[in-house]
Amino acid sequence: MLQEKVLYILEKNRGKVITGGEISRQLGVSRNAVWKAINSLKQNGNNIESLPNKGYRLAVDSDGLCKQIIQEMLTTEKLGSRIQLLETIDSTNTYLKQQDLSNMQEGFVVLADEQTGGRGRLNRFFFSPKHSGVYLSVLLKPNLPPEKSRLLTICAAVAVSNALHKVCGVISQIKWVNDIFVGGKKICGILTEASLSAEMQSLDYVIVGIGINTGEIPEEIEDIATSVLEVTGEKGFRNKLVAEILNQLEEVYFAYLLSGKESEILSAYSEKLIYINEKVLVKMYDETFAATVLGIDDTGSLIVKNDEGQVLHINTGEIYRKSQIDL
Repeated sequence: MLQEKVLYILEKNRGKVITGGEISRQLGVSRNAVWKAINSLKQNGNNIESLPNKGYRLAVDSDGLCKQIIQEMLTTEKLGSRIQLLETIDSTNTYLKQQDLSNMQEGFVVLADEQTGGRGRLNRFFFSPKHSGVYLSVLLKPNLPPEKSRLLTICAAVAVSNALHKVCGVISQIKWVNDIFVGGKKICGILTEASLSAEMQSLDYVIVGIGINTGEIPEEIEDIATSVLEVTGEKGFRNKLVAEILNQLEEVYFAYLLSGKESEILSAYSEKLIYINEKVLVKMYDETFAATVLGIDDTGSLIVKNDEGQVLHINTGEIYRKSQIDL
């Protein structure tokens, strides 16, 4: 697609002026075709400056997604070897589940600039506007028993937290089991969906969906949500962030989880866990009770102590600070 090729050239020269003639020469198309592609890219939210008699310049803070740029930054062997980049989709997880996954290689990634029906746990809506987030789903085919599927969410949480720090300088914490927090507000949600093989009683495939806020946060949710832009005051990170998430996820997934080093992943997760030794409210189905968070066990279940002194291992449900829920 011409737009993507033009964006790639601009990305490779980010912050520099490149003439329309040079772009047309590299791509073997007319300057008019380049001009049309530039205008389309602008309409899609890319911050491209048109300088009379000089050429075009992609602003340093422009945040358009470019598949080729992302793949050039990958250090992975499997994850991201194939990326499908979509402008708008209802949900990357839903889209991926609708494909013939039996013939699809592990590591396939669906990446979207916008989700109209982004989903979190319990089918909650996940705010996913254009140009303002990283919305991706990764196909995994792990050789793991079903009871260990939660460890994949834990791997993803560690990977995202590491990537946010490396690319954006953002120090984050993890709220059990699948949310990334910065400054007490949610910056990322992770949704892991698994399919079981009934005959083999094993995982057929797992889709790990990751949604990160990178742009402006609407006033109606600014008390509970934050973003890379809100935290750093900067943007232009999305391509690097996508690549680094995949780099980090492949490392923790293959080098640790599938190599039997589960304890190291759980340790990394525990170090980032929020609310340790704090009183929270645990919500499980229709039951809500107060408890103190102690940590996680070797399956990734949350260990809490209730007000009666009982130590419980929670493998489903959610936790909240008391101010976040109405008993």
